[in-house]
Amino acid sequence: MSSQQDTQLIHMTNQIAANLGGGRDEETAAAATCRHLETFWARSMKHRLVATLEREDTALSPPAMRAVTLLAERLAKRHNG
Repeated sequence: MSSQQDTQLIHMTNQIAANLGGGRDEETAAAATCRHLETFWARSMKHRLVATLEREDTALSPPAMRAVTLLAERLAKRHNG
């Protein structure tokens, strides 16, 4: 996937986190965002998004960053468990 596609995934994740976070605390918003990503995103999109965590300039909002971190933990648990 290109950098432009990574940027689009990050943008969409930030939008989802903002929409699901309205009035919620960050952890609740992150959990809701993670559930959305798990449910509706293709495996390749999820793995590509998780890979952006390795970049310093990821541009994820704090709740989106937390959601992607949760997603990474869940994907790793499934892979290893």
